[in-house]
Amino acid sequence: MKFPQKRMDQAAIGVSMLCILHCIFLPLMLLLVPVIGLQALADESVHQLLVCIALVISLVALSIGCKRHKAWHILIVGIAGLACLVFAVVFGHDLLGELMERIMTVVGSGLIIACHIRNYRLCAKTMCT
Repeated sequence: MKFPQKRMDQAAIGVSMLCILHCIFLPLMLLLVPVIGLQALADESVHQLLVCIALVISLVALSIGCKRHKAWHILIVGIAGLACLVFAVVFGHDLLGELMERIMTVVGSGLIIACHIRNYRLCAKTMCT
């Protein structure tokens, strides 16, 4: 497996995990804002930035991997996960409410993580070069 492919899958998994952590723990962090100064994390732009990073890294890594191992269903499921994240960021709070926005973010991130793990394993197994 090429080094950049491995690193991109790992980075995409990491960014998706950050989305989940940001979404789940934000209410707790908001309670701590006055104590430890986490105001910047409460800004919606943090969520938007994480989704933009996940979008770029995921599309590149999954596309390269799928071209090599030909398991295109991984890319399709990954795109569905990315669509969940984008929908949650753009429309989630207004259309779905806070709880459903979080659920959609966790589901989308979970799909992306699963796809990158599968992509990583298939590339390692088929020696994608």
